This record gives sequence, structure tokens and C-alpha cells, in this order.
Amino acid sequence: MSEEEEKGLGLAKLIGALFVLVGLILLVVGAIHVGLISQLQQVPELTKLAQYLSSVGAITEFTYGILAIALGIGLMKEEEWAAGGSFVLLIVIIINLGSYLWYAFNFGILTTTAYLATAIVVLSIIIMIYLVWARGWK
Repeated sequence: MSEEEEKGLGLAKLIGALFVLVGLILLVVGAIHVGLISQLQQVPELTKLAQYLSSVGAITEFTYGILAIALGIGLMKEEEWAAGGSFVLLIVIIINLGSYLWYAFNFGILTTTAYLATAIVVLSIIIMIYLVWARGWK
């Protein structure tokens, strides 16, 4: 194995580990959101956010978290299906959490979940840039 191939394998494992981290953070954010639903419903300005989280918001965060962990493991093993699936999931995560962040920062809701969501979006953008740069697995 050449030095370039070893470097690529190491980078793939790092990106896969970052994606697993994204998945774990998404699971934590989903759990926090489930716990906050009742508190958010008591604040009149945040009732729409509470309704969203109680309907599909927290469930999608759990689902995205599980998928990100599975795809991260696939990326560490340099599976082609993981590269394609990760790219699609990253786009969905960035759009979904990007709209949540827009809402949170516009209304001054700087909670722990807003900062965790910011970290998820930043890590997702880094992973997406790597996937575009690597052009999949060869």
C-alpha cells in the first residue's frame, strides 16, 4: 500500500469518526428536545417550536442520528454505499438544522441545543467538503 493510499484510508477513518460523532450529538439533541417540549409550551412565543418538536422534530433528529452513526461506520470501512448515503443525509441535516438555527438565533434562543446544532452543521459541512474532494472511493 502506497503512502497516499494510507493517508486516504486514515482520512476516511477520521471523517467516518466525525460522522459517528455527528450522529451521537444528534441523538443527544433529540433527547434534550423531547425533555424540553413541556417547558417550551409554557412560553407563548415558543409554542410553534414546541409543536414542531413534539410532532416530527425530535423524531427526525433521532432518525438522522442513527443513520449518521451507521453511515459513519460505513465511511470508516470505505464502503461506496456510505459515501452516497452520507452525501444525501448531510444535505438533509444541513437544511433541517439550518432552519432550526435560523429560528433559534432570530428569536434569541441560545440554548445548549442551538450550540450543539451549530456544531453539527459545521461538522456536516466539513464532511461534505471531504466527500466532494475525495470523489467517493476508488
